[in-house]
Order: sequence, then C-alpha cells, then structure tokens
Amino acid sequence: MVLQLQCSPLLRKYNETIALWHLCFRFLEAVIITVGVISVLCLVTLSREFVATGASEIASFQVSGTLLKAIHDWTFMLGPLFMLGINTIMYSYIFYKSKLVPRFISILGMTGATLVFIYALLVMFGVIQQVSVWGAILALPVAANEMILAVWLIFNGFHESVLAPMPHKSAR
Repeated sequence: MVLQLQCSPLLRKYNETIALWHLCFRFLEAVIITVGVISVLCLVTLSREFVATGASEIASFQVSGTLLKAIHDWTFMLGPLFMLGINTIMYSYIFYKSKLVPRFISILGMTGATLVFIYALLVMFGVIQQVSVWGAILALPVAANEMILAVWLIFNGFHESVLAPMPHKSAR
C-alpha cells in the first residue's frame, strides 16, 4: 500500500481522475481490512466474557460469535479481493497508457485485476469458496503482477523517458 500512496502523485500526471479514485479505493480497502481485523479481536473479548459468565446464555454468545465471524469473512472478501481488483485495474491502466513500466507488467495487472474481481464476485454469490483451488488459480495472476511490479520498480524504476517533465493533464 505504501508503494501505491507514493505512486499516486506520479499517476496523477497521467490521469488525475483515475489516480484520485485509486487513492480513495486503496484507503477504503485498508479500512475494510481493518474492520475485519477488529472483528477477530472482538472474538477474543467475546470468548473471555463467555468464560467469565460461566457459560450462561450460550445462545447469545454463539450468535455474537457467528456475527463477528461473518463480518470477518465479508470484509476479507471485499477488501483483499473486490477492492484489490478495482485498485489494480486503475493503476495498471495508467501504467499501460503511460508506458511507465513494460507493457507485459501492465497487461498482467489488468488481467489479474479482472480475474481477482471475478473471483470476488464468485465468492460473494456463493459459487466458490474464498479459500479454494479455484480461488488460488484466479488470484495467481494478480499476485504475480504485484511481485513482478515491485521487483521491477526496485531494480529499474519507471521508464525515465516517460518521466520527462510533462504538463499536468486531467482525465477527459
């Protein structure tokens, strides 16, 4: 995520609207994931309260636990899958149009983003399980894109010929 936040001012030069939406969706992704983490931490508190009460009112604890687990499951589908697909398609599109990185990286990003977005929809509608072989297959291209992009940027950076000073332009 840090890489994405640092890239946003650069992406803004090439398409201000998409760069802004990318930043907003990246932030929303982080918020959604945080809510999921908090729900798991709340399960710890719930279990302590269960032990402290001597197991009275089991049904209410079970309902609360089920609800907190459902919050975790939904947030970890919406954040790391659904939002990831949206975010990756945005920055990959800008990279493709601007040629800041090699085209194969941008194309892999757009392909991976589309597949992980489809994966999120399939999980959302109960067609496949979030943790499954099909899920791993659909997530593989976006994972490869993120690793290849990171390594490329660490060792090569952006194409310097494209980074030459250019006037600020917004999306049309």
